Amino acid sequence: MADNMVTLVGSLGNEPELRTTQQGAEVVNFRLATNERRRNPDGAWVDGPTSWFRVAVWGTLARNAHASLHKGQRVVVQGTLRIAEFTAESGGTTRTAEVKALALGHDLTFGTTAFTRNGQQGMAQQQPPVQQVVPQERTPEPVGAGWGAQLAQEDTTPF
Repeated sequence: MADNMVTLVGSLGNEPELRTTQQGAEVVNFRLATNERRRNPDGAWVDGPTSWFRVAVWGTLARNAHASLHKGQRVVVQGTLRIAEFTAESGGTTRTAEVKALALGHDLTFGTTAFTRNGQQGMAQQQPPVQQVVPQERTPEPVGAGWGAQLAQEDTTPF
């Protein structure tokens, strides 16, 4: 396994583009915007600077991503990170962060999704139609929340 594995959570900046290489391999490319969310000195939640990543998805995962993902949707991407360097049209050197996705899916914090297995006849007819879910505003976490934080009264474990 590569040492440069990353997991990113962010929003698609464009519609995924499906293309086929000259060798017949399918690849989907899209841009992913990520933001750090933190509290300002007044205690209000604010978004930090946006980081942009180019994401490449190959093979069967590419076909599934192209059929499932759309601009603006929140996704979780796991893959290998590299910094690509190339010469821009202006003649200068440009660097960009690229992720070769090995796994990805919708971020279920903001909505729901339906899963349909590939290759099984009749599965699509048995699935109920997918409803569009409008993202809800994220509820801010209390300061110090996370692993090891004290649970609120209503956050008791259900088992």
